[in-house]
Amino acid sequence: MTIRPVPLFLAADHGGFRLKALFLAWLSEKGGDVRDLGTFSDERCDSLDYAIKMAEAIAANPSALGVVICKSGNGITMAANRYQAVRAALCLNSTMARMARAHNDANVLGLGAEMTGELVALDCLEAFLTTPFLEGRYAERRDRLTALGGLKPPPSSPLD
Repeated sequence: MTIRPVPLFLAADHGGFRLKALFLAWLSEKGGDVRDLGTFSDERCDSLDYAIKMAEAIAANPSALGVVICKSGNGITMAANRYQAVRAALCLNSTMARMARAHNDANVLGLGAEMTGELVALDCLEAFLTTPFLEGRYAERRDRLTALGGLKPPPSSPLD
């Protein structure tokens, strides 16, 4: 697998810390521009803070991709989707990840560390990173999603 030559941002709360660490190790073998937005331990923290960090990173790097992880995947994905630059898809398997990229141009993969096993999560990540957006009629859907609006990232997150 070759990682696209765009930044890839990873963000997780304490519940997703271990899965994020696994991803970082796996991705280090693949090369590419991988950036860790935290958290940096399994000490309790709020997933919303890391969703904000992801939204800021994606807004500043529109061609980038991202991965957000919490225990269920729900909270961090919902929070990330509140921001206009983010099209996050919560995926439970690699088919969902492929469809999210191909049909919706999802730019952030949401995962639940307690909802998927490590091998399934790695399959989701690989599918997300290697599936191209189909463009064509799907570009209209992506543009309509973006036009729905959302919050602009705050000037600085509570973690700065």
